[in-house]
Amino acid sequence: MKLSLLRHGEPIGGRIYRGNQDDPLTEKGWQQMLDSTQNQSWDLIATSPLIRCQAFSQYLHEQHQIPLKIINDFSELGFGDWQGLSAKTIGIELVNNFKRDPINNQPANAENLYAFQNRVLSAFQDITSENKEVLIVAHAGVIRVIKSHLLNLPIEKMFTIEVMNASCENFEI
Repeated sequence: MKLSLLRHGEPIGGRIYRGNQDDPLTEKGWQQMLDSTQNQSWDLIATSPLIRCQAFSQYLHEQHQIPLKIINDFSELGFGDWQGLSAKTIGIELVNNFKRDPINNQPANAENLYAFQNRVLSAFQDITSENKEVLIVAHAGVIRVIKSHLLNLPIEKMFTIEVMNASCENFEI
C-alpha cells in the first residue's frame, strides 16, 4: 500500500502553536502544497477538517476526481494555554522541555498526548485498511504520531521528528 503524508503549507499568522485554531493558508502555503503534490495520484484523500488542510484537499478532490474523506480525528493536537502563541512568547525553555518530555511538560489544559495518539491511530487504521493509495493531509502532530507508529518510536519521542510545511512523504506499508 502507498501512503503519502502531506503537511499543510504555511498558514496565515506565522509560526505559532496553532493546534486546533482554524487559520487558512497563505498564497505561499497553497503554492507549497501544489508543488509537493505534482505528478502524484491516490485512490483516496483523507484530511483534517481544519481549513488549512481541508481547503487544499477539496481542491485536489475537485481537480482530480479523487474521493475525499474528512476525518475529525486528524485534527491537530490541542495545545491548551499555548494555543495561538509563539515559542518566544511561551518561553524557549518551556517549549524545549515540552519537546524533550511531552508527557511531563505538556502545556496547561492541553490535550493528553496518549489520547491524541489513540484518536489519530484509530482513524489511521480505518483509512489504511480499506485503500491501496492514500494521501493523508494533516498537521505536524498528526504526521508525527503516524510516523512514530510506522517507525516503532515511542510517542514520547515524536518531537524528534521534523515535519516541514507542505512536506509530502511517501511510504510503502
